[in-house]
Parts: sequence; C-alpha cells; structure tokens
Amino acid sequence: MALEEAPPFWWRKPGLRAWLLSPLSAAWGAAAARRMEQEPAAHVRAPVLCIGNFIVGGAGKTPTAIEFARAAIARGLKPG
Repeated sequence: MALEEAPPFWWRKPGLRAWLLSPLSAAWGAAAARRMEQEPAAHVRAPVLCIGNFIVGGAGKTPTAIEFARAAIARGLKPG
C-alpha cells in the first residue's frame, strides 16, 4: 500500500473519541498482558505446529499446512 492510499486516520491527531476510549484501551491491553503471562490451559505430549497469526484470509495458511502435512507423511509421521 502506497502512502497516498493509507487511511486518513494514520496521520490525523487523536480526537475526542480516542480520548474517551483510552481507558477501555488500557484495560483491554492489561487483560491481554495478563492472559499472555498465564500458563497454557492444556499440555500435550505431541509437538504442536501453529501456522498463521492474526491474518484471517488470503495469507496462504491452508497451502502451507498441506505442505507441512505432506512433508511429515514423507518422513513417516502421522499429522492430524
């Protein structure tokens, strides 16, 4: 994306709405930080591979997962 195509809010100064929502933002950030510090809810004996992140669609996660599965099968593993 070129700078000319960037949304206007990228370079505008925060307004009243941002100021009013800042306490909610701080609380949300604190809750997320606490959640990230917690131990995982479950422990598994098998290795786990996570493909993807916050991208919802079009990032190539499915083809990547298929190729990882094929490579694992070629090495005698049983993904799934």
